[in-house]
Amino acid sequence: MKTAVNKPGMSLRNNRKVRIFLFFLVLTSIIWLLIELSKTYTSSAVFKIEYKNLPADKLLQSKPIQEVNVAIKAPGFNLVKYKAVKHKITLNLKNVIKNNTSYYLLPNAQISNLNAQLPSETEIVKILSDTIFIELGNNISKKIPVNPSIDIKYKLGYNLTEDLKIIPDSIIISGPEKYIDSVKEITTTTLKLNEVYENINIDLPLKTPLKKNIVLSDKSVKIKGEVDKFTEGSFTIPVTIINEPEGVKVRPFPNEIEIVYQAGLSNFNKINKNSVQVAFDYKEYQNDTLIRFLTPVIMQKSEFISSIRINPNQIEFLIQK
Repeated sequence: MKTAVNKPGMSLRNNRKVRIFLFFLVLTSIIWLLIELSKTYTSSAVFKIEYKNLPADKLLQSKPIQEVNVAIKAPGFNLVKYKAVKHKITLNLKNVIKNNTSYYLLPNAQISNLNAQLPSETEIVKILSDTIFIELGNNISKKIPVNPSIDIKYKLGYNLTEDLKIIPDSIIISGPEKYIDSVKEITTTTLKLNEVYENINIDLPLKTPLKKNIVLSDKSVKIKGEVDKFTEGSFTIPVTIINEPEGVKVRPFPNEIEIVYQAGLSNFNKINKNSVQVAFDYKEYQNDTLIRFLTPVIMQKSEFISSIRINPNQIEFLIQK
């Protein structure tokens, strides 16, 4: 029985033939692929859209579509490039068409301009979205109040001498009519202070609405307030009756009342008996003849007084005719 023996020379020759065959196969495939890619084809690709020439008196009320499918005619090399990476084309809003209250574009009417944006060997055959709706509206402005978000706690014995000032207390807001109409006020970021005993003078940022294209005339407001230490004082004044009819005399019991007030130390010496006017109205009895007491009404008080307590808080009376 004979045993087959592989000769080294034959094995090397076979391997060389395989390598040569594979080389020519790859080379032929490459040449074929290059030939095919050099040919012109029509296929679809996705393009990004930019918009230009928005009418001067209009604003986009919402973002229109940002991408569009396009039938494109180009050499295979270019088609591969356009399919791999989304390229950009620009649509002209001067050509927008109005239909009642809506606006739209016919992109296929702009194909010549779109092709001018591409290399000469590439041609847009058709935009597959034949209509693009554009939501346009007027650019309007209006004045709205500022609503501050404030949480202030004062140190014991301290308080504001007058109401906090918001500067400015209103702002001008501008933007698309669709969004501006629904904005009734503008709020601030939250200001939280504790144990306050000094004057307040803080810039507080405004919260910008989330909608785009909205412009605020101010980005922040100033919060100002004078803080003072408060103390208590009192004085006695005679009872005053108003709206007494002719021929009627009301005698109050008692005929004097005590005014207990609080005021800041810096203005305490500016307060006297003329700083407060308190009266009892006879019409209260005319409206209900069963009542036996009259209730005081504060007619006027100094701006330096933060609070008032009247003692007694009701008086008895006797009617003489």
